[in-house]
Amino acid sequence: MDKLFAGVAVAAGVTAGIVTLGSNDAPVVSPIRKALEKAVPGFFNWVAGDSKRSWLVLGAGAAVGLAGLIFLTPYPIVPVKIAKQKRNLSYICHPSEIISMVGFKFFHTHPGIPKNISENSNWCYQKLVQTSRSFAAVILELHEELREAICIFYLVLRALDTVEDDMKPAVADKVRELNAFHTHLTERGWNLKGYGDKKEEIDLVEKFDRVIDVFLSLKPGYQAVIADICKRMGAGMAEFLNKKVVSIEDYELYCHYVAGLVGYGLSGLFGESGLEDPRFKDPSMHKLSNSMGLYLQKTNIIRDYLEDISEKPPRIFYPRDIWCLYAKDIADLKEWKNRDAAVACLNHMITDAMKHAVDCLDYLKMLKDPTVFKFCAIPQVMAIATLELCYNNHDVFRYEVKIRKGQALQLILGSKDYKSVCKYFLDFARRLEKKIPAHDKNGSSLRGMITQVKARCISELGQ
Repeated sequence: MDKLFAGVAVAAGVTAGIVTLGSNDAPVVSPIRKALEKAVPGFFNWVAGDSKRSWLVLGAGAAVGLAGLIFLTPYPIVPVKIAKQKRNLSYICHPSEIISMVGFKFFHTHPGIPKNISENSNWCYQKLVQTSRSFAAVILELHEELREAICIFYLVLRALDTVEDDMKPAVADKVRELNAFHTHLTERGWNLKGYGDKKEEIDLVEKFDRVIDVFLSLKPGYQAVIADICKRMGAGMAEFLNKKVVSIEDYELYCHYVAGLVGYGLSGLFGESGLEDPRFKDPSMHKLSNSMGLYLQKTNIIRDYLEDISEKPPRIFYPRDIWCLYAKDIADLKEWKNRDAAVACLNHMITDAMKHAVDCLDYLKMLKDPTVFKFCAIPQVMAIATLELCYNNHDVFRYEVKIRKGQALQLILGSKDYKSVCKYFLDFARRLEKKIPAHDKNGSSLRGMITQVKARCISELGQ
């Protein structure tokens, strides 16, 4: 659709220039003018009647033509700052998204921090909003039985993540803090200094005693789940501070530690709440819970290649066993001359991520509470939309690729129930299938995964 728009835009720009500036009897201009005059009688008399109108038509044509050129011109010619505007320019093809954004801004009731709560609970919710733009809204919309427990779960893991991500302290110090972090959850008054890169993160760990106070006010069942996941995740993060992601097994294990365990914890909280079936607490749910986390984590790793490789020192999460098939050094993938190999590597990574899609659908089908469903479903729908956008897309190696805000908003508002999610998964799976290159070595594997996703969705939708 966007390429079609680009071609039409360039043609419109060229046409506007020809008919406005060209001579009436010029061999190229004359037939174009005749065709347009037939389609829009009186158009040229209206334009020619006022020089301002002529310049307006010319300017509009130039702007539209330039927009089309940005879509079609190769990277070395168009600077990255200009190329990044493709996402904004593509709204011309999706006017319904503009309407959705306007309606959301002026007519949607946004969830707020609960009232009549303790000072420390209020502080925790404020910190949630400050540190998580993506999760704060869905957490605040959760059933009151789960809302505070999941808020605290998020803040505990965000504090762990702050320790892991900070490159200033010595590795030995970070290992010690990560392994011991869970022991402090019952230690009133405990805080941590010397960690964090952003103001909100620093404030979180330096005033962590507020989180501890609220944690200790939760039901014992919630406390047990959060403390257990904190312990296991801290140990996993500590392990990978001294270990690189080399093999596929390393990649799976790292993603399990930082995201799969989140799935375990959330399932445990759901089962403990009484809002969902108690079996969510059982080990039998671990496979599906793990896939829910890995699908999101792998999507983030795939999309964030350029950001991670540009860190000092670089953060490398693409497994060596995959990227070494396409480059001698992972940093080489961002070079324009290696664009074909980079895209092949990207497609390989996305194929690996898509193996979790069916598990995610199976997990979502088991949920009963509508607020829990939306909390779980929205990130998964955003993930498959992001993977479809990134697939076969070299822009991932040039700048941060994101789905349009208007599209994201429509997905958020539309993911109300399981059938709605199946419609989205089916749509993006079909789009993804159409983008598979004939020569892609992993194409048959990806087609097989997509076939399974389509079968699940079609069965649910009765198509």
